[in-house]
Amino acid sequence: MISHPLLRPSGAGWGSSAGAYNQVFFLSSPLAALNYDTFINLLFSRVRRADVTLALVVANSLVFLGLAALAGSLMQIPSDVLIRLGGNFAPAVQSGERWRLVTALFLHGGLLHVGLNMLALYQAGQVVERLFGRVGFAVLYLVAGLLASLASLWWRQGPVSVGASGAVFGVYGALLTYLLHQRGSVPAEVFREMRSGTVAFLGYSLFAGFSIAGIDNAAHLGGLLAGAILGLAFARPLVETPPVAWGSPRALGGLLLCGLIGYALWQQTPPVAQALERGSAYQQALQHFALEDQELQREQLALLAAVQSRQVSEAAALDTLEDELIPRWERQIALLSGERAPGESDWQRTELIHYASARRDASQALVQALQSRQEIWLERARTLQLKADNILLQMRLRQSMAPGGR
Repeated sequence: MISHPLLRPSGAGWGSSAGAYNQVFFLSSPLAALNYDTFINLLFSRVRRADVTLALVVANSLVFLGLAALAGSLMQIPSDVLIRLGGNFAPAVQSGERWRLVTALFLHGGLLHVGLNMLALYQAGQVVERLFGRVGFAVLYLVAGLLASLASLWWRQGPVSVGASGAVFGVYGALLTYLLHQRGSVPAEVFREMRSGTVAFLGYSLFAGFSIAGIDNAAHLGGLLAGAILGLAFARPLVETPPVAWGSPRALGGLLLCGLIGYALWQQTPPVAQALERGSAYQQALQHFALEDQELQREQLALLAAVQSRQVSEAAALDTLEDELIPRWERQIALLSGERAPGESDWQRTELIHYASARRDASQALVQALQSRQEIWLERARTLQLKADNILLQMRLRQSMAPGGR
């Protein structure tokens, strides 16, 4: 995690006097419009204590503790719990539960997820809240979070999306545009370190999002875009008050632009809920399948990892695969094979059945691998997993090429 220089005081916290920060830097660059002491004094005169940042960190942490208690786990919160408690899930949002676009910002899928997000928010939020004021920071955080939720909804309608990372990306985006736009308000060395730290954080996080499956980079980019727009729209020199000129054309234009982008994303999101409502039985089967698909893959990966680390015996893993996971795949295939809804597209149901069958067959191949200890069965399992992934990819490509698709 990248830390900005102002967030590394020696022997003093953010609630202490500005004079304590003289231990960190002493700047007198002739290129800086403000020297270090003046910069710190002006920064703290805007906001003495970053209460909004601290309140957001505390709120997210308390909500996560409640989730963990309900789920009985700190490391992994099941998808069904996240959906039930307000996750950003396309069928529910499009059915009228638009409040999920906000509540999803306070839900996290595990301890590592919430921990990294809150650390990043705590580090950057204390600076950004002082640059834009409490109200400006709260508006920026909320708008970036909303645009992140809408971008996630537009990009992927299947999985549930949760987390504050989109809003956090907005905070970093606003910090970066402030540094670039209000260059004279930041001492030279502080500017260089904050700029390099922010760019490094954003670059690494986006790279990880594109490299690691399950990270919602659409939300990251949506939040980053909103933060960059509002950072540019709200930015004012530190010597001017209030921190945000709410009636100015620039501030109003930034808010309007974010609103228009959000509206466009909402309008372009495929109507998943309407499609599912064509048949109630099929709707329930698809919703259940979307949840079970994620849960079954997660549980199987966790089981294999536990076997490799010798936390679970091979015999216990065999029992779990044969008695729990494979029968659950069979039930999903049976549900998908039920009666068709009026006007339903046959190819989608057929491809989903092929997909679920490939996942089930891959699990059966793993059973054979554990029983026989032959490498050929492991290779068979990998081939079937790849086949399932390809089926899903082909479905998405076909949907995107259909009229009205993305």
